[in-house]
Amino acid sequence: MPENAIDAVASRLAFVVGRLNRRLVGASGGLSHALLSALATVAKKGPIRLADLAQVEMVSAPSITRVVAELETRGLVARSADPDDGRAFLMQVTEAGMAAVLRARAARAEVMAELLAELAPADVAAIAEALPALEGIVGHM
Repeated sequence: MPENAIDAVASRLAFVVGRLNRRLVGASGGLSHALLSALATVAKKGPIRLADLAQVEMVSAPSITRVVAELETRGLVARSADPDDGRAFLMQVTEAGMAAVLRARAARAEVMAELLAELAPADVAAIAEALPALEGIVGHM
């Protein structure tokens, strides 16, 4: 594909993803984007060190410290000692945290289902066909 064609696809995709993200933000179960993202990462990759969580979330150590403190206050994550390093700790999702992640995923899926229901079946099929490529992009982040 010529570079200018890739640029055009990239621009359109960025626009669409941005718009979709704004629609989905409201379906987060009362959690901010930062809180929900970090919580989902802990649920998927935990137990996880704070530094590793900051790296995955692509935020600074002070930022992730504030996010984790809020998640702890809400009872969505819990700390435990790192068996490999007595100075560090591991974050893991609590039962309430997993329930919050599942509720947010269900709410977001409901929003997407409503949007997809407005499309022609061929358009839904085209989106479904593109999903593996899009999941590959996200998997490399």
